[in-house]
Amino acid sequence: MNKKIFLQISLISLIILITILVYFFYFKNSGEKITKSNDERQEKYSFKSSEDLITEMTYFSEDNKGNSYEIKSESGVINPDKSNLILMNKVKAIVYLINNEKIFISSNEAKYNDSNNDTTFSGSVEMVYIDYKINSEHLDLSFKDQTAILYDNVNYKSNFSHLIADKILIDFFNKNTKILMNDKNNNILVRSVLSNGNN
Repeated sequence: MNKKIFLQISLISLIILITILVYFFYFKNSGEKITKSNDERQEKYSFKSSEDLITEMTYFSEDNKGNSYEIKSESGVINPDKSNLILMNKVKAIVYLINNEKIFISSNEAKYNDSNNDTTFSGSVEMVYIDYKINSEHLDLSFKDQTAILYDNVNYKSNFSHLIADKILIDFFNKNTKILMNDKNNNILVRSVLSNGNN
């Protein structure tokens, strides 16, 4: 009988010990990790309640010159601190210029200001305009000024060339483009593309 009671007490003690260890090593440590990452990414997760989430968002605006801007996302939330700032996910946008040119933009996320239509795209940004395509990590679009600034891992491809730079500034009104490096000692990498496929 003593062996039986001793075995039962040992098993119960082992179960309690395992439960305490799992709690301290798994739940307590993951709680600390979540707290640290939430501080770093507070803006991303502070608005993710189901009441705030809006699916299939679309905004459209037109300026007094006849240019128009349409931005769509699969989902998004309105920032409660700044009601004119909309945080969007899986974004596609089109800028329709008065000369019938279109600018297509897509990204993982965007911050859209509905009072002035300024938009900051981020995460796998792709912009297609006329005969070139530009990929980057970020794009700041000013619809009012008709300008775009692409930066971080910029990769520009056209029918004639392929280049890698840190930043590209585009003025859609004047058709001016500036290609820049953050460090003036670094060079912009340019490759020409020949029509027969030889580089």
